[in-house]
Amino acid sequence: MVSRVDMYHRLEPRRGARDLDNGFAARLHDPVWFLARQWQMGEHQGENATSPVKVECSVSRKPIAPLDGNPAFDPAMVPAEALVESELEDWWTMGRRIRVGARLATSSELGLAEMPAMRFRDPPPPYSAFDGMVDGRAVWLSRQRLGIGAGAFGHDAPAQDSPDHWDPQLLSYATTFDTPEGILAVRDHRGGPLDWYSADGEPSSATGEPSSPLDLVLVPTPLEYPAAPLSRFWEIEDAAVDIGGYAPDTAHFATMLLVDLIFSHSDDWFLFPVTLHAGMVAAIESVTVTDAFGEIYSSQETLQDGALRHVGLHAPEDFSLFRCAGLRQHDLVLWLVAEGPLESEAIERVQFGVDEHSNVTWALERIVDAREAARGPLASDNANPPYPPSQPSGDLTKPRDYAYKPAQGIETHWHPYTLDHKEEGGPTYVQGGLADYSLQRPKPLPRPRARVLQAGTPDAPALHRVAAAALSGGGIELERRWRLARDINGQPVLWIERQRRILRGPPARNIMFDVLEESGEG
Repeated sequence: MVSRVDMYHRLEPRRGARDLDNGFAARLHDPVWFLARQWQMGEHQGENATSPVKVECSVSRKPIAPLDGNPAFDPAMVPAEALVESELEDWWTMGRRIRVGARLATSSELGLAEMPAMRFRDPPPPYSAFDGMVDGRAVWLSRQRLGIGAGAFGHDAPAQDSPDHWDPQLLSYATTFDTPEGILAVRDHRGGPLDWYSADGEPSSATGEPSSPLDLVLVPTPLEYPAAPLSRFWEIEDAAVDIGGYAPDTAHFATMLLVDLIFSHSDDWFLFPVTLHAGMVAAIESVTVTDAFGEIYSSQETLQDGALRHVGLHAPEDFSLFRCAGLRQHDLVLWLVAEGPLESEAIERVQFGVDEHSNVTWALERIVDAREAARGPLASDNANPPYPPSQPSGDLTKPRDYAYKPAQGIETHWHPYTLDHKEEGGPTYVQGGLADYSLQRPKPLPRPRARVLQAGTPDAPALHRVAAAALSGGGIELERRWRLARDINGQPVLWIERQRRILRGPPARNIMFDVLEESGEG
């Protein structure tokens, strides 16, 4: 018997020898074509064939002097927003006013409990329970008139106030900081972030000698950031990285250049660190770069072929990223900025707008003392009754009677400003007043309660004036609110900020005078 054996043939893959060198070699099928393509694209010119290995630079530093020479107002220690925007007496929070007032009220010698002007009057919630109690801030402001010394306040005496830089006529902040070679002027600051771009240089008499230049020898490093193109072609980039998640941030200028860097190679950009302190005007006066081949590139002028030339490094003549008016092209203002401060709800909101129909500018109080302003006519009483309401008959075939009313549409918290072309400094809106003529005995409307509508001092009040150039056609809005940040040592800094914004439409009132209304049958 003959047996048969069936044989099967099959192909099986053979596992490689795990040769990692073969994978990293990245062999090309046609290296001649690759070299020709590089030659065609100009990559054999060797423009990027080396890298910087050493940077030598000289940095000048001009310190910014504290405001009024007071070390407590040093821009190297305190955020610039708190120095420029701080109000007088903004140390007096509601808690301090209540605590100091309660302690002073226990002194029978002062007799504050018998003075209505020294008490709280209708405080905003949640402080309504303290209505009628002694207000510590009111006592502090009137201490000289009352003959009360600062010793009576003990440890609750407020710290020295920074100067008030708010211009009530221009509705903006303005101040200056001294430097050894001039001043830094902050003009027309409307509240909000106060960075290097908010200051301009102006010449003045020197206030001191600048510090000696700082000579540094640094090692440059390639720029790296998430989602940057990888320098090694065998590396795989992370697909989960979304470059759109890095929003440009004015506080960190590097993020503003990120979009441009995405489209370049990461090894084409190098960084070298220059450590400086806040509160100065700094500038890199000279830079010398040494590359891996020993070549030296300098920003200083050298004599070549009988002429002065820059060797490799020179700044553009008509372009600068951080230039401020009045300063040199390469000067950079460094001061402490309140990054992400905490802020309260608006404690005041006032809107300005030109009313063409009434030929006045209205200032409307929306929020006063951290609550909505209750607008409406004045409350009537027996001594000042309102005019009786008109009740027309509706029958047009009968004779009709008309009732005379002096005015209609007048409400509280609306304050008129009339234009005066004779004011010094240009056309100016001057604050006026209204009376409620809906009552048979007209009564003047209350004066403005908002701080932004007041001028002068509590002892010598004055009419508020607003420059016509400060108002826009659509109107503006002013807000006051508390802001809390920290200084360079981490200590809290609290101040009240005023901020000006543009309105889409101005507030307007339909006020009529000498009105005849149909009152009934004749």
